[in-house]
Amino acid sequence: MASIVIIDDDPGMGGLTDCLRFRGHDVQRMTSAKVALDEMKKIVSADLVFLDIIMECPPGFGEQESSRSCTAGMEVLREIRKHRSDLPVIVFSATEDGVVIDALNHDAHSKFVSKWGSPRLPEIVQMVNQTLGLGKEPRSLQPFIVHGHDDKTKLDLKNYLQNTLHLSEPIILHEKPDGGRTIIEKLEDYALLSSIVFVLLTPDDLVAQIGDTDSQKRRARQNVIFEMGYFLGMLGRESGRVLLLHRGPLDIPSDLSGIIYIDIPDGIEAAGEKIRREIENVRD
Repeated sequence: MASIVIIDDDPGMGGLTDCLRFRGHDVQRMTSAKVALDEMKKIVSADLVFLDIIMECPPGFGEQESSRSCTAGMEVLREIRKHRSDLPVIVFSATEDGVVIDALNHDAHSKFVSKWGSPRLPEIVQMVNQTLGLGKEPRSLQPFIVHGHDDKTKLDLKNYLQNTLHLSEPIILHEKPDGGRTIIEKLEDYALLSSIVFVLLTPDDLVAQIGDTDSQKRRARQNVIFEMGYFLGMLGRESGRVLLLHRGPLDIPSDLSGIIYIDIPDGIEAAGEKIRREIENVRD
């Protein structure tokens, strides 16, 4: 696939970096104009550059550097154009400076995209494909693991999917950068990268009613139930892309009555053949 460089000091760009890497691109991220200027040889050898405009100017930009301290990206673009006039550059920035935007629009190989428009990751991926002249890339299975407090089962599943079945490294939400997002925003962004979801229904929380004894059933964490419903709605219940892995005894929502799940009382390896068969029969 393509070689892409992202030049942006916004931590939230980690999501875009992951998104493009998941799709097979070689992505390098540079978090300042200074780093970009020092690594110009790498930048101009890329197939595509994402460039922010509003970044701090490094020392040595001349007498007017303080007045230009918010537009360091333009200095980076000027250096890029000295070496390669035809390198595609997607300027992804929150700048509202009309002079800057007008200059970008007059660059035949630059495209300005405002961050204020809040484009979604699929829209950005489509933009990348159009810029690079790529068709719709074949999508390999990207796992997402929904889990509660059972860390051992979570890590056993991650290891099995990645090292035994040789799928891509599963997305586990808390392992990914927050990037200033709310939890639901982070879930939405990483959900868009996922094509198969494993929901670990494990007995984490106590279900208690008046008069119950200490031997009552337990339930999965409420975030697990919420995210399970989110993915069932997003990917479709009949797609086969949402696999429920159950270790009881559990109180299950009545809406799930009749839905088949994979029992894992003896661990992930013991249920490995069932998991593998389900993965092989995922529908497009």
